[in-house]
Amino acid sequence: MTAGALSSIDRRRLPLKCIVGLGNPGRRYAGSRHNIGFETVECFAGQELFEPERRKFKALYQERTLSLKGGAEKVYLVRPQTYMNASGHAVRDFLGFFGVDTTSSLAETLLVVHDDLDLPQGRLRYRVRGSAGGHRGLQSVIECLGHRDFSRLKIGVGRREGSEPAAYVLEKADPQTREALGRAARLAAASLGVWLAEGDEVAMNRFNRPDE
Repeated sequence: MTAGALSSIDRRRLPLKCIVGLGNPGRRYAGSRHNIGFETVECFAGQELFEPERRKFKALYQERTLSLKGGAEKVYLVRPQTYMNASGHAVRDFLGFFGVDTTSSLAETLLVVHDDLDLPQGRLRYRVRGSAGGHRGLQSVIECLGHRDFSRLKIGVGRREGSEPAAYVLEKADPQTREALGRAARLAAASLGVWLAEGDEVAMNRFNRPDE
């Protein structure tokens, strides 16, 4: 993927794709399992040399114009700063600013990246549509958009027997777990380029395990 020199074109007139990483802002939550969505988009921004981070609609975002199959597209990487349970407000307002009809299907426009307790640690799973599966950040996005018609990248963080789920995903991970989560975030970040260039079906075929 390469950057394009399109400064003369109003960014709102370009086709766009938006990748949202879910997490919680602040040092308290840095390094937790719940923030792997943040970590993934940050990693991808570094890999693809996105522009410096800016703030809009209670979200931090970075942008870059990329040459994809359909031509030049503006790509936005977004990290809501509303805390996890209210992530959808930032997503809806951000997309609305750029003229995206958030009431219609966003399967080719919006990808939400988040942790998943029901997947083994480090496993990736691309999905289109579907329920929130108990993930409150994802549920907030569904409620604010009014539908489930958008893409998701789930990153497995596993479960720990005897641990309350909320405490488990919010705790600081130990060094060994952090190393494993870092590898998962890097793999997930590498997969984002495939989703952008090739779409859901190719991403699912390449990164979902055959038994899923």
